[in-house]
Amino acid sequence: KIDWDDNFRLFFCTKLSNPVYSPEVMGKVMLINYCVTQDGLSDQLLNVVVSHERPDLEQQFNILVTEMASNLQLLVNLEDTLLKELSSSSGNILDNQELIATLEETKTKATEIRKKIDESQITKTEIDKARKEYTPVARR
Repeated sequence: KIDWDDNFRLFFCTKLSNPVYSPEVMGKVMLINYCVTQDGLSDQLLNVVVSHERPDLEQQFNILVTEMASNLQLLVNLEDTLLKELSSSSGNILDNQELIATLEETKTKATEIRKKIDESQITKTEIDKARKEYTPVARR
């Protein structure tokens, strides 16, 4: 038996930009990347400035990013479901009415999601234009 203190912490520092460790080690550690680029700092500062100056714009941007990620995930789920049904289908797929109905439903939903994603891209571009007004403040 080994005595163990729950407050024990061990810190490793490396100059490797992307260290690779075994899965056993990765499961027991938390990697923190302290490498920050000038662009990364500028983006963080831009987020702070915009959230202070235009909280409505920052909130709209955060909601938009969340919706876009959600829509993309829905699209992936639809594709996965369709592929699973196609692979599990037996016989002539043209005779499988349930599969054809699923195909039609997937096509309709995918078209709607694609339309939402396209609209979100347009809105994101408009928000980015408004955010770029604050870019000089975010540069040092």
